[in-house]
Amino acid sequence: MTTHPAGPAAEDTAQPGSRGEPGIFASADARRLAWLCGALLILSAVALNLRVLDFGFLYLRDDDVNVTLNPHMGGIDPARLKWMFTDWSYVRRYIPLGWLNFSATYEVAGLDPHPYHAVALALYAVNAGLVFANVLLALRLFAPPARAAGLSAWDAGAAALAAAWWAFHPLRVETTAWISGNLYGQSMALFLACLAAYLRSCLAEGRRRAGWLLLSATAYAASLLTYPLALGAPVLLIGLDWLRTRAGSGPSFRRLLAEKAAFLLPVGAVLSITVAARFGNAEVFGAVPDLHALPLSSRIAQSAYVAAYYVWKPWWPLHLSPLYDTLMEFNPLGPPFVASTALVAAASVLALVWIRRRPVFAVVWFGYLASAAPFFGLTEKPHMTSDRYGYFLTAIMAAVLAAALARVTAPRARACAALLSLAVIGVLGRLAWRQLDVWSDDRLQHAYVAAHLTNAELLDDFNSRLQILEFMRGNEKAASEAVASRLARNPSGQGFLKAAAIIADKRRLSAYYGPVCLLAILQDQMGLMFAKQGRLREANDHFEDALRMDERFYQAAYDRAFVLLGLGRCDDALRSFLLAARWASPALTRPQERTFLGQLERAAQSGGNPALAAAAHRALAR
Repeated sequence: MTTHPAGPAAEDTAQPGSRGEPGIFASADARRLAWLCGALLILSAVALNLRVLDFGFLYLRDDDVNVTLNPHMGGIDPARLKWMFTDWSYVRRYIPLGWLNFSATYEVAGLDPHPYHAVALALYAVNAGLVFANVLLALRLFAPPARAAGLSAWDAGAAALAAAWWAFHPLRVETTAWISGNLYGQSMALFLACLAAYLRSCLAEGRRRAGWLLLSATAYAASLLTYPLALGAPVLLIGLDWLRTRAGSGPSFRRLLAEKAAFLLPVGAVLSITVAARFGNAEVFGAVPDLHALPLSSRIAQSAYVAAYYVWKPWWPLHLSPLYDTLMEFNPLGPPFVASTALVAAASVLALVWIRRRPVFAVVWFGYLASAAPFFGLTEKPHMTSDRYGYFLTAIMAAVLAAALARVTAPRARACAALLSLAVIGVLGRLAWRQLDVWSDDRLQHAYVAAHLTNAELLDDFNSRLQILEFMRGNEKAASEAVASRLARNPSGQGFLKAAAIIADKRRLSAYYGPVCLLAILQDQMGLMFAKQGRLREANDHFEDALRMDERFYQAAYDRAFVLLGLGRCDDALRSFLLAARWASPALTRPQERTFLGQLERAAQSGGNPALAAAAHRALAR
């Protein structure tokens, strides 16, 4: 595939307000087919993943840290916005717009998991459409000269098939079915919008081109501030610029390179904060491995393995898992790592040798390596090749796949290629449907992951986390017995020692709370914390969640009654108080009753409910 100057478009494909600029499609039929394919792609992708709306929070996969037990999480207000944009100690990344996503969802949903999953599904649908748009624009800009007038109907179909390969791929499941994966979905939506705006700027001139560039740079900065996944993207953009200037299209390469300052400045700023956050939180996240813990040879082998993994794994997407242990402890001279290093080295040498004859290969390959670099794990041990890291890397492959399909010219060959592509997409959709089961529940996920882990240390830690969660959910006897049995066999297991400490600490809490599950107790404590801060809405959400876990948790009902009074919901407060009185053992004390009834009387009077105020007064008199 060679680049070419963008040629004039057919009159019926000119975009509104783009007179004199090349259009995208060669005919109205091609344009209509593209819109039809895009709509069908998005609707079918959503239908495939629609059941994620019924999934809950995954406490084994950080949803507790990010949302349900996050002491900073709540609705949007000035204090919370200040925390989002000034803190990078809570997690090891600077992600203010990612927190804004969760906070905006919390504003509507509280601690109900279903709207969070709706956001994840919406981001996935948007990204499927953006991948399709980017593939169309890439084909338009870098297609053979025969398509200089615009994309044909077959080109639109090829782009749709490639985008469907990306959208139906089981590698998408992690970010679509996992609430914490919203960080990745939003970051990639903004970056794909950045790339689409940048490619669109290549077909525009003057102020319209400047507008598209500004939109692209803004979306890129927002992507990095959501989650710094696309740090290597400017290398890909520079490569695309080089391809354009080689074909004599657009501004000079020097000018295009100067424009990349708008993309490189956010990279420098976010990368500096990210590195500082990682090195500055060693107590929480562990020290960054030095050259003794992770030698240079191991770093090279690990980087090569990661780069090669996302080349071959999309074409063999079996045995996908939320946790992989390949890089826990490895020998850099082992066969997989030697093969990966050889593959990456050979492809890089070939790209340099072919840089004049096949410049597209060099741009795609080195752009891919730069995009994959943030996932090499150079500051982490152990590191994992998580499915979510392939989000944009497989989008690059989708563009390559579309280019290959677009080159097919014979009608019979096109029919065969389309049928084969649809068959592959069907198989991928079936695999994705099965993979969704893994993300539907903590227990199902644990059973699946444990069956695929071979590293004893990681398996031990993962099993201990499940027992901690089971204990927190109220299965105390079985979890305690499992922890004791495991420590009897291995007294030094760190995960199970932590579990034993949590079990011992629960005995102290039980003296005050009674036989209530630990997770509900934690939610009650979170509610009390927010109530003391004057954040009554968030406090009520946590008390409600505690009562969903244990409807007889009288302490949470009693605490919630006072928060509801503060919110002016006197009738609801009385119902919550009566619920607490019903389940309290022993019964609520008279001072507790007098305290509540006195506050109820005052709240009812100020809230314009004299009947309730009078009833509270009579109860106090008795």
